[in-house]
Amino acid sequence: MIVRRVLGPDHPDTLATVNNLAGVLNNQGEHAEAEKMYRDVLAVQRRVLGPEHPSTLMTGNNLAVTLDCLGKYAEAAAMLREVLDVERRVLGPEHPKTVATAANLDDCTRAASKNQTEPETDTPAPTV
Repeated sequence: MIVRRVLGPDHPDTLATVNNLAGVLNNQGEHAEAEKMYRDVLAVQRRVLGPEHPSTLMTGNNLAVTLDCLGKYAEAAAMLREVLDVERRVLGPEHPKTVATAANLDDCTRAASKNQTEPETDTPAPTV
């Protein structure tokens, strides 16, 4: 990646670019690859920018949404709760990003609940 080579792996613009690339992969259904990229960039953001930086919080939210897409509901919910706690404290409870994270947590909780109430089967439903 050119930006990584020119600016370095810890530069905020490099981190933003990797976050955006992970988002593109996630939107294309490449959730496992997006998860890896989000985890990598989040680790660097926490170290370089700090855990309360808006970019770090955004990546944490993005990772959680990707985990939700992968059916990793417990991990997604835990990540969203962590991000939400910091956002409420740092940004305030009515900040648009805080509200969006709360909505993502609600969606994740509903998906997890639905997944637990609907048994998975390997046999297709009968057609009529």
